[in-house]
Amino acid sequence: MRLKIGALGVGVLTVALVASGCSKTTDDSDSSGGDKAVNVQAGAISYDAADNKAPAPAVDGGQKGGNLGVFLPDGFEHLDPARAYVNVAQMADQLLVRTLTGYREDGKGNLKVIGDLATDPGTDVNKDCKVWQFKLRPGIKYEDGTPVTSKDVAYGVARSFSPDLSEGPHYIQQWLTDKGADYNADYKGPYNGGAALPPGVTTPDDQTIVFTFAKPHCDMPYAATLTTTAPVPAAQDKKTDYDRRPFSSGPYKIKSYQLGNSLVLERNTNWDANTDPLRTALPDTFTFNFTLQADAVNERLIADAPADQSFLGWQDVQPAQLAKTTTPDVKARVLEGPTQYVWYYYINTQRIKDLNVRKALNYAIDKDAVLKAIGGTPAGTPATTLLSPTVAGYQKYDAFNAPATGDAAKVKELLGSTPPPALVLAYANTPPRAAQAEAARKSLEAAGFQVTTKSIDPTNYYTEVGRKDNPYDIYLGGWGSDWPDPGTVIPPLFDGRQITPTGNQNLSYFNEQSVNTEIDRIGTLPSASDRAAAWAALDKKIMTDFAPVVPAYYDGAYTLVGSKVGNAFDSSAFGWPGLINVYVKP
Repeated sequence: MRLKIGALGVGVLTVALVASGCSKTTDDSDSSGGDKAVNVQAGAISYDAADNKAPAPAVDGGQKGGNLGVFLPDGFEHLDPARAYVNVAQMADQLLVRTLTGYREDGKGNLKVIGDLATDPGTDVNKDCKVWQFKLRPGIKYEDGTPVTSKDVAYGVARSFSPDLSEGPHYIQQWLTDKGADYNADYKGPYNGGAALPPGVTTPDDQTIVFTFAKPHCDMPYAATLTTTAPVPAAQDKKTDYDRRPFSSGPYKIKSYQLGNSLVLERNTNWDANTDPLRTALPDTFTFNFTLQADAVNERLIADAPADQSFLGWQDVQPAQLAKTTTPDVKARVLEGPTQYVWYYYINTQRIKDLNVRKALNYAIDKDAVLKAIGGTPAGTPATTLLSPTVAGYQKYDAFNAPATGDAAKVKELLGSTPPPALVLAYANTPPRAAQAEAARKSLEAAGFQVTTKSIDPTNYYTEVGRKDNPYDIYLGGWGSDWPDPGTVIPPLFDGRQITPTGNQNLSYFNEQSVNTEIDRIGTLPSASDRAAAWAALDKKIMTDFAPVVPAYYDGAYTLVGSKVGNAFDSSAFGWPGLINVYVKP
């Protein structure tokens, strides 16, 4: 099980918080704070009535109206809430759909989990974390004015069991069936005659939904923040085509969506602020521009022309532009700081089975060059661990003690007379990722490997490398914890029992029985601190004994906003500037 919070009651339950995440968008270059101190973020699950009361707190200086723009190179892989697991998609979905619970942020790294659709973070009915009940707030409506019901939430969970919608989070599905990666072996959702209610879910009335688990899952309030719990009315379900037009239960609805070009959101006039404790929804419209790459975006944000003053960027400042951000007027519009993500070169262990080769790859890749490709020291710090320094229980270690620039001599020592294998290095086809792939290729070839690079459409990147039969040997990916527990890092990435034909998060396809057994053991430990220490120990064991990845660098953010964007700050839950409480300055 995840971080055990214990019996829930009135008040605030405080835990060490590692902000919610998942796969980070492929369309950026990343900046961390260099030598800046990294702190474990603070957060809470709040049952305080004042925190859970709607409407959302007013934004200082906030004004209603205007168009808020977002520059996002290339666009989204998925907007369907059952499939959204990349951070930018989850952030856009916060404008379109509501979930049972959500994060209230203060811009200072502090988050509270409170009720969103639900009146509070949920009731642990029997005080054993096995039965969770949520009561929906009255008066919540879809964009057509029909009421949101508990049956719609249940249907949204049900359709997430479909093998055709496998890219999203799987926590709740696995908890309901207690079958791990085989969560949809027996029940595959409501399509093709399946029941509208998933196993373990009941809806006693239109305002109540109950989840019953075979085992304790005390982190259900956190899991309920994920878009798995977004309501979907069955009459509006278009199966895989729902990606193009999620039906709004949030403050905005889709006005137009042109893949690769733009997404325009307009107000859902049936959204009532008095039912929503999280969103102020001040702009009249949101416009997402997908047509520009990072260099062009940042040049426009630096120039701050009138047409761009109400835009923000979901990509980091590029190396050639860093010097331009040091002037006072531009520096004032920079958002920077560490995030919860770690970037890894995943080694496809189905194809690279020789442990010495995987160890050699950890010596071969020049992490310094990979970072210089996206800005050098401001772009991040070399990683040696699976867990981020922001994670509770993180322990610093280096299994290989390789220089950040790599060690070709050690590669030769490990491989001996065995020639290094030919490798297929895949990357998302954006300028920053192409530059990193070229840096990695050069260092691998300098160490004796033969490398073929293959580009992947960035809007389909995680879908492609998430296929079990993908034809690639090594590829870059970023992962951040889903909520405050290293148990949302190690099991999703390294539990071999979670490998499925598609939609994988275990992108190294690593499956080792001793690790799987230890994952189960750690889950039974009653103390959160004991679990955190055990996860850190397992982190070290995985890298030392099996080396299924090359930890590349610890991530941060260094982004720009226009001068008329108000209340912009990097979301501690998602790692980019948040949207639900921004506004356009007059």
